[in-house]
Amino acid sequence: MARKIKQNKYSLAVTLLLISLFWFAKNILFVHALSLETNILYVGTSSIGVGLIVGSMVAYKTSPFKMMISLLIYCILTFILYADVVYERYYDAILDFKTLSQTNQAGDVYDSIISLIYLTDLWYWLDIPLLLVALILLNKRHSLKKLKYLPPLLFLTGVAIIIFLSFTTLKPAYSDQYKVATAGVIPAHVYNAYTSIKPVEEPVVVASSQAVDEPVTIQEKFSFKQKLQKNAPNFGKYKGKNLIIVQAESLNEFVINLKVDGEEVTPVMNELLDTSNYYPNTYLQIGRGNTSDAEFVVNNSIYPMSDNGVYQRYPKNNFLSLANVLKEEGYETSATHGNKPDFWNRKAAYPNQGFDTFYHMDHKSIKQDEMIGMGISDESMFHQMVEQYKGMKKPFYNFIVSLTTHRPFELPTEYRKLDLPDHIKDTPTGNYLESVYYFDQALGSFITDLKANHLWDDTIFIVYGDHYGPVPKDAEEIKEFLDIDFDEEERFNIPLIIHHPDQKKAVRNEVIASQMDIYPTISQLMGITKPLVQFGTSLELDQPRYVGFYYETTPYSFYSKDYDYIASHTGVFEDGKCIRKTSGNSVNINYCQDDYKQLYSDVQLSRYLLEHNMIDKVYEIEDY
Repeated sequence: MARKIKQNKYSLAVTLLLISLFWFAKNILFVHALSLETNILYVGTSSIGVGLIVGSMVAYKTSPFKMMISLLIYCILTFILYADVVYERYYDAILDFKTLSQTNQAGDVYDSIISLIYLTDLWYWLDIPLLLVALILLNKRHSLKKLKYLPPLLFLTGVAIIIFLSFTTLKPAYSDQYKVATAGVIPAHVYNAYTSIKPVEEPVVVASSQAVDEPVTIQEKFSFKQKLQKNAPNFGKYKGKNLIIVQAESLNEFVINLKVDGEEVTPVMNELLDTSNYYPNTYLQIGRGNTSDAEFVVNNSIYPMSDNGVYQRYPKNNFLSLANVLKEEGYETSATHGNKPDFWNRKAAYPNQGFDTFYHMDHKSIKQDEMIGMGISDESMFHQMVEQYKGMKKPFYNFIVSLTTHRPFELPTEYRKLDLPDHIKDTPTGNYLESVYYFDQALGSFITDLKANHLWDDTIFIVYGDHYGPVPKDAEEIKEFLDIDFDEEERFNIPLIIHHPDQKKAVRNEVIASQMDIYPTISQLMGITKPLVQFGTSLELDQPRYVGFYYETTPYSFYSKDYDYIASHTGVFEDGKCIRKTSGNSVNINYCQDDYKQLYSDVQLSRYLLEHNMIDKVYEIEDY
């Protein structure tokens, strides 16, 4: 009997070790994909914790049922890890439990999710059949009946290890990637779940736009920005004009003026540049809400501080948004999207954003006459909106979110009109270019309809990209086919075109800009005098600028005219790199310090205003 117990102990130990090693290997693979170094000691220890938790089920009175339960737990943990892998490829973060509120949208973006799954991902799953064999072999052994307290002991020890590592090795400032590299996937999730329930309060520091070290109140901060607008030469020049903003899905800047074998990818937008203001150095400002956060930023000029999208978390907040302000100026306001009204919670969020009417695929005035991908085609929606404009009170503001160029960029054959070389056709890059060409042609028809109905010359017309189309995996192919270095800065670079009424000349402005600067530009051109809360700066003003990020890359990184700051995953300013633009070399970190302080201040203030629903009360409250 003693010999059998010894054999069973040995078999159990081998099983626990195998589970731990398999889990350790998965974590190493993930961290390697993140281009970080693994903390072998901590990740190895957390893997042992996982091994003890999973293996505890079969430590006493083994049975096929308990064996399958152990395997099921391991499969669930593997699914969580793999979901993190796929999610990180698009959002540069791991999943948060708040993301569960978006599961109802999974069907709408199913094709997009599939496009982020790679064949090499099989490595994350190949250990499961091996583990099944190990559990079967263990099940054939006699159970350890004399050690009945062993299973709960193993389980509780495993849980203790995970909890201990979660709260002794991880810090609030760490990026999600660094948390995984430091302690492993499960401790990272445990720590994030805890901080989501009990957020770590960061101090709200107000930095002045005109001098970072100069004390300033919140009211003075935003009043200063509006004072600059009012003193600008073009202040109020287009007061009372219609406004149409087109947010183009997945539109990167590199496609503008791009030719492939002599064929223009964006001929309509290229021609539009001849009579518009163009800002080629504009960058995205999205959060976890992706497209919906891009539109939030454009309409509010505030950082989108929410782990599951501002529309999801703060739909009932009060906002000094563009639509709300223009309503007070006598505008009829509306928003347009060819998908379902509840996609990204737009139906619930739009009323407080100030949109009187939401035109969507189920709206009584909209026909589902041409469906492509996720909803009504861009061309159809553009045409139908011109018909709606005819009955709108003037002036009007219509915000349009395009849809057809949504990932995975696989248009039906009859809509593929771009003449591409054979070696580019049916590749991820080729499909993306086809989608962009489709949008460009639809935009051309839209502009033609506006001119035919005498709306063009009385309208400020804006087109910009919401976020990147290709993902980092596509960089090698883009370099091969288009000779473009699709690095992070190129990926974040989106086009911004602003056409003024009666504009006849092209203006190319190389200023560093972001989506956050669009609202201040409009409020200046329209002569808005109402006190506003805007973190961006009008593009009509010659002011120092930077584009800062909290999501999509390491938090508090930024681009500016002279320097780029690459924040460290540790969250410590001094651990980051300050890069001089002209040389591409690292310089003294202090060159980036002032803009970093300003960015940190603005991010924390944005979070505070959203969490406490204070945006419309900024000018009423004396003390923060």
